[in-house]
Order: sequence, then structure tokens, then C-alpha cells
Amino acid sequence: MKKTVLIVIDGLGLRKETQGNGFALADTPTFDKLFKEYPNSIIQASGQYVGLPEGQMGNSEVGHLNIGAGTIVYTGLSLIKKALNDGTYKDTKAFVEVFEDVKKNNSTLHLMGLLSPGGVHSLEDHLFELLHAANAYGLKKVSVHVFGDGRDVAPKSIKASMVKLDEICQKYGYNIATVAGRFYAMDRDKMFDRVEKAYQAILGNSESKFENAIDFVESQYSQDITDEFFVPSINSKLSKDAFAKDGDSIIFFNFRPDRARQLTHLFINSDLYDVKASQPVKINKFASMMKYEGLNTIIAFDEMEIPMPIGKVLELAGKKQLRIAETQKYAHVTFFMDGGNDIEFKNSKRIMVDSLKVESYADAPEMSAKGITDELLKNALDYDVTIMNFANPDMVGHTGNLQSTIKAVAFLDTQIKRIVEW
Repeated sequence: MKKTVLIVIDGLGLRKETQGNGFALADTPTFDKLFKEYPNSIIQASGQYVGLPEGQMGNSEVGHLNIGAGTIVYTGLSLIKKALNDGTYKDTKAFVEVFEDVKKNNSTLHLMGLLSPGGVHSLEDHLFELLHAANAYGLKKVSVHVFGDGRDVAPKSIKASMVKLDEICQKYGYNIATVAGRFYAMDRDKMFDRVEKAYQAILGNSESKFENAIDFVESQYSQDITDEFFVPSINSKLSKDAFAKDGDSIIFFNFRPDRARQLTHLFINSDLYDVKASQPVKINKFASMMKYEGLNTIIAFDEMEIPMPIGKVLELAGKKQLRIAETQKYAHVTFFMDGGNDIEFKNSKRIMVDSLKVESYADAPEMSAKGITDELLKNALDYDVTIMNFANPDMVGHTGNLQSTIKAVAFLDTQIKRIVEW
């Protein structure tokens, strides 16, 4: 019987312009040969074609969800936008539950998440509307904990968003309490030493301090530190009451779960990871925009159910299946590909190749692609269907380093050649 291999080349897109186009500028004889000699088609991977609002860029999570579902999956972003459009967002049950608890206990509400217009992990408008809702509910003590993006949007682009946020906070008497880059607050590779620094800042513990968040951004830029890598820092003008403490409540406004889980785990003291917070805090209510798999939070918006993801279809058909990816994309070929469920199917095997422990993949554009290919060639003949992911174009492209991205694509071409000629 013939074997089938689905290779997801993450972050690789097609466009005519060559300027800034790592794929077009790279030496790719294997890709060129495949495009020339074999049938191919170009598909849409953004907006309404993958269940996102019109004009919204796609991302890895959404792409794998749609591939695995075999149909359009209407994502959290679409559901939240609908609530905003019909005026029901402020009355969302989870938000009201948190607001009531904060008001009853005269505690502090903490709103934390990625301040970004990107729409990949969060959308800044969701935060702004939460602030309006909190004010309408009569809440007096609200602290915002900002995570800088710089990956899904330009590396130095947060200032405009920070100005908008600052205006709203000043209007209502709320505070921007902390600022941290997503490198720290949103790690997903169990680098808990990074996450702990963001966690401690939210508790009010950091040697790095600022008096004005906008000035802090300029200060970081002057040190050539971009949004993603902002040092976790606290507002020195605020009292301890403005930082997270026993009895307070939190709304994490990131709707994408993968990079929200580790920080959430520290706050709710879950059993999802072995690592525990060095300074535990008892949070009364912890709400998340969407379901964070494996974590007991108050969920604001439920995901669309996917009853027959690809893994289940293959299992019911009696097929043996193999999944391979490096750490950075392992969840995508398993959890997201199977409809947001972490399921080990019968007659299946899952292989995770360790991602390199580097600060920036611009320094290691080859990533773990060779190891992934090695595992495929070693195992694939024993399985009917293999689903695998190469992360290089996505992860290296996100660094904004064009030369490294060109190298990443060129190296990936050599690995595709190994597979094609196998």
C-alpha cells in the first residue's frame, strides 16, 4: 500500500514581489522542480477562508485547525468579534462573574495579555472594551499588565497601542502596572525561568521600574530592545495594592491558548506542569477568553466543536498514523490538527524533536529540520499516513531577519529533497 506524507511548511507563502521575500530570494531547486513538474494549487489561508474576520491574517494554529477539520473552523476571534458587533461582549457571563467578585470584595481586577493589533494571539480592541465594561460596572481598581508583541506585528510598533491604552486608563483612573515582552510572558517551551520573571513583575517584584509606560518603551528602544523582549518591569508610582495578590481576580485576554498556558498555570497552581510558582498567590477568579486546554479557568467564549478531526477519521478507517514536529510546532500537528484535542489515537505514534535552545532562531535558521527529516525516514514506512511540520519559515521569518530567513528556506529545500528522493 502507498504511504502518504502531509508536509506542512509553516509560514511559507507565495507572492510575486521579491523584496523582503525570503522564499523568492532563496536557492530552492527542489521546490522549483516540484512546482514545475507536479500538479499544484494555491489556497487562501487567511480571513473568511479559514474562519477569521475578513482581512485578518492567518496563523499556524488556525491553519492546522482547518486542515485537520476538513472544513472552515470559525475561531475565537470571529466569535468575539460577533459579540462586539451585537453589543453582548460587555455582558459575557465570564466577565460579569469576575466583575461581581471584584466589586463584592473591593479587590483589584488584573487584565493581562498581548497588547497588539495583530489578531493572532489577542486583539487590543478586546482589552479596550474590557476597560470600558469594567468602568461601566463601577470597578475602581483595575491594573493592566501589558505584553509586548513584535513578532506578529513590526518589532517596534507598540507605542501607538500604548498611547491608546494610556488614554483610556487615565480617563477611568486605571493603571498600566507592568510591561513585559512576550519572550518572557508567553513562552510555550517550558522555559519557566522566563515566565517566572513576568509572573513576578505582575506580583510587583522586579528590579526594572518605570514611571510612564510610553517613556519606558522609548527607553527600551534606545537600548535596542524590541517589543518582544521588553524586560519585565513594574510601575514604580503604584502601591502594592495595584499588583496581583491574594483575593484579586484576573482576566487573561489572549484568545489563543498555546502561549497563555504556562503563565496561567503559575497563577492558578494547576497540575499541568511540574514547575510551581516560587511565590504562589491565591487568585479568586481567573477568566480566559477561550479554553486553555488542561487548565481550569472561567471560559468567556467556547470554541466551535470539531467532531471528526483527521486523526479520528484515520483511526476509524483502520489506518496507522505518525505525527512529527519539533517542540515549537508539536502542538500544531497534534492538538490543533485534531480539533483542539490532545488525543493519542490507536495505531499512532507522535515524535517531538527538541527545538534548539536559542534566544533567536535568526542565529540558527536550520532549526531542527534535519532531525525531523531523520525521524521521518526512520519511521514513515511503518505508517499509512504521516503528518509533519517544518517550522523554519515561520519561526525564522518572525525574527524579521531576511538573510536568516533566506538561509532557513534554502536549508529546508535540502530536507525536502531528501524526502522526495527517499
